[in-house]
Amino acid sequence: MATYNEATALALVKSRLNILSTNTALDDYLFARIEAAEQELKGNGIALTDSQDDMMLLVDLTVWQYQNRDSSAGMPEWLRLRRRERWLRQHDP
Repeated sequence: MATYNEATALALVKSRLNILSTNTALDDYLFARIEAAEQELKGNGIALTDSQDDMMLLVDLTVWQYQNRDSSAGMPEWLRLRRRERWLRQHDP
């Protein structure tokens, strides 16, 4: 079960991709990408909360993955550092 608001996450992803909220053609695909990004973060030891910071990390990761799905380029430094900082906050002794 998601710890984030699924409708809000989808709306934010669509907004970042400049997709009108009334255009529902890609909703199932985008939602699957959101869930996959959440699972990736969990696999990296990050348990998302319902905070706005975690929501935006999930949205940013989802959008980056969507926009770079056919690219061999690595994750941008800003996103990699943001993910790392989030992991460190969770695992700070």
